[in-house]
Amino acid sequence: MNPVARFLTREKSIFHILIIGTVIRLLFVFVLGKIYYGKPDFFFQNDTSLWFDAFTNLWEKGTFTTNIANEAGKFFRPPGYSFLFGIFYLITFKNLLLASKLLVAVQIVMDIASIYLVSKIAGQVVRNSSEEKKRLFSNVSGLLYAIYPFAVVWTPVLYAETPSVFFVLLSIYFMFKPTTGRTIFLSGMFAGIATLLRLQCAFCIPFIALGFLYSNEFFLKKKIKLSMLFLFGVLVTYGLWPARNIFLQHRVLFSQDLMNVGNVWSIDFLSFIKFSHSVTTDITPEYYQILGNKKVIWPKQAYLDPGDSILLDSVVQLCRTCGTGFSFWGVSEGIRKHPVLPAENCDTQIDKIFTSLYLKQKSNNAFNYWVNVPLGNLKKCFFKFSLYGNKSKFVKLVSSSLFLFRTLFIFFGLWGILLAIRKRFFNPGFIILVSFFMLTWYLYLSFFWRNIEIRFLLQCDILLLIPAAYLLMQLFFKKSDLTSTKG
Repeated sequence: MNPVARFLTREKSIFHILIIGTVIRLLFVFVLGKIYYGKPDFFFQNDTSLWFDAFTNLWEKGTFTTNIANEAGKFFRPPGYSFLFGIFYLITFKNLLLASKLLVAVQIVMDIASIYLVSKIAGQVVRNSSEEKKRLFSNVSGLLYAIYPFAVVWTPVLYAETPSVFFVLLSIYFMFKPTTGRTIFLSGMFAGIATLLRLQCAFCIPFIALGFLYSNEFFLKKKIKLSMLFLFGVLVTYGLWPARNIFLQHRVLFSQDLMNVGNVWSIDFLSFIKFSHSVTTDITPEYYQILGNKKVIWPKQAYLDPGDSILLDSVVQLCRTCGTGFSFWGVSEGIRKHPVLPAENCDTQIDKIFTSLYLKQKSNNAFNYWVNVPLGNLKKCFFKFSLYGNKSKFVKLVSSSLFLFRTLFIFFGLWGILLAIRKRFFNPGFIILVSFFMLTWYLYLSFFWRNIEIRFLLQCDILLLIPAAYLLMQLFFKKSDLTSTKG
């Protein structure tokens, strides 16, 4: 047996893998993070304050809202991450800086725990294999997550990505444990918490349940009973959000409302996003061209009529001079000193122009809107390689290499699924969970949501690491590396 195989087949090797993952994350927090993000306070990103403000407004003024002066602010974010921050805000006696540091520390602990959960889930979903082969597979899976760059770079950022991954993995871990009413209920409860943190986790919930139904040989009556327990777990956590909206705010809303909440998310900027996503897969170039007072180069599909050129030129000028959202983004980017005052904005006029152009795209350029752009989005889900923003050439080069690494492991994961199906290596419920979660989320993101950010794909990426580990095990570890194999 070669030394690597010997190490990875040991039961205690998972603790060495956890140490590796811990060192990598601490190195990123204290050294590499400020280089990668281009600023020393990279823990705080543009949306961080929205989650924090929602809780502080609840505690200080009695209303959960990102903007106390705007009705839409009550529905802009689900409350999961806000309440996670709120725990540390209260125990530090409202010391925002200390609460933030504690939350970063907790996220690091969560992500290290996620390494262990990935390893345990991998061991749970294997069938017809020796204990030695199962340990090898579990440790390879944990090791892949320990070094996975897109898990590492989000760990210290005060966004909901890392906690949502942790709770999704907890849900899956309990679902594939030996089945009891307690494990099924906990699986549903943790799936609901993950959804309160990041709404895309809701796409995972039906396939966790379907994976359970397909994996177990219980009689139908018991399957239904246990499924109700899972659903009850979801309802007592995630269900609190729509219940609050219905009974306290008198509005039927199960997700969130990304309408005008002011500041960077004013209607001028939101309508720009909506129009841009009707003609292109990436709004970043146009965004920086508008803020930087450069000539905006729209895709040729944006010009359906001769008059569209005049409209686009005029709306760009309005965005620069009197658009509320664009002015706040300009302040955030360090391009301007002050945002547009409420009495001086022309947001309604900007919204009217962009909306008219958007509706024209849907009706007069339907094939591009419904086929070309979504397929471009889908391609971007697999093959995004560029990093925008104020980054050095070195950081952009490293980032492109990491994106390539991600693409490689997506295809390793898909290849691993096909190989595992042929060799009957995985519990079929796990294959259903990973495959259908990825399929539905990628399609929804590409065809309907249209805003492709790699962090939105993090949960899918991480689940694909497990079948990717199986492929790597087949490629690099021969049967002679193991004392016995059965599958």
